[in-house]
Amino acid sequence: MAYQKFCYWVDSQGLSKVIKYFEEREIQMTEEMRIPCRVLRSSKEVGYLASPAWYGLCKRRTSWYWDSEKVGKRLIASNTSLDHLNIGTPIIISESNFKPPRLPSIDELSQLVKTREYQRKKPRTWENVEPIEKDFYQTWFERHRSKDPFDFENILLSHSANHANFLDPKFFINQNGLIVPYSIADSFHVCSSCMEFFNILGGQWPIKYIVPCIGAVLFARLPMDQYFEVKTINIRHSN
Repeated sequence: MAYQKFCYWVDSQGLSKVIKYFEEREIQMTEEMRIPCRVLRSSKEVGYLASPAWYGLCKRRTSWYWDSEKVGKRLIASNTSLDHLNIGTPIIISESNFKPPRLPSIDELSQLVKTREYQRKKPRTWENVEPIEKDFYQTWFERHRSKDPFDFENILLSHSANHANFLDPKFFINQNGLIVPYSIADSFHVCSSCMEFFNILGGQWPIKYIVPCIGAVLFARLPMDQYFEVKTINIRHSN
């Protein structure tokens, strides 16, 4: 079957409701404590993110969460819709055959990170990259992109510009009158794609096209360089 996940941001009451629902069906929910994107594995029927996950392996890269409206909420990711539980608006992540019409040049990447919205919202720790993280990228890069020169500053620029494009889109398509932003690089040149998958960044856009970052490729086992459609559907619940 094609990949699909249904994600919901809930409060503690909503989480208890979902846990009870699956307990009654003798299905145990996975609690993710360290790597947020791991709940996106297709092999995990249902799971949720505990607060420590945002302090885990990707602490710097997921620091956008702590300045967002999602703070204090839990994210549930399920292989099936939970709309019948009336727990809120679903984020539906699906496989896509989307291909970007154009990707930015280096100069355009630089312009993206100069936008007011990006400069206003980027976390203070976002650009504080530790040496061990640079070493990870270099090791991965040399293993998979051995013919290209490794330039971490350009990689970080691309990571930053990609987030900027979901705050104030310059690279997007028009789909039925909607602005639909998309990831502006391949998996290696985007970072913390869970920010866009989970609507921490870019939640104002009903549809987005997202490439998984290297973390999501390694830990969520999503296919490298493939675009996924992220659709947020407002539904009306009956009382």
